[in-house]
Amino acid sequence: MDGWTYLCRVDEVADGRGLTVEAAGARLAVLRDGDTIAVMFDRCPHAGGSLGSGWVEDREAVCPLHRWRFRLRDGRCDVPGHSAHIVEHRVRSGEVWGRIGPS
Repeated sequence: MDGWTYLCRVDEVADGRGLTVEAAGARLAVLRDGDTIAVMFDRCPHAGGSLGSGWVEDREAVCPLHRWRFRLRDGRCDVPGHSAHIVEHRVRSGEVWGRIGPS
């Protein structure tokens, strides 16, 4: 998969939780909500908390520092201007792959 970087196996991410991974010079959060996987940069735009150290609730990533919430599908936060950056990703054969650089 040209331009894609291996991030982790799906089974490494507990349901309802996040996992922090380093790939292609970036620190990323891989989050799992049942069969749904989301990948975003591992930095809460509010106070820099690790989103990969947080959890998933109601289809949103929850930052463990101040409990700010970001939608898994698009990274959007209820506070304008503070959305999390989503990373394009694919799941293939139980593996999560991300496109980190320019596409």
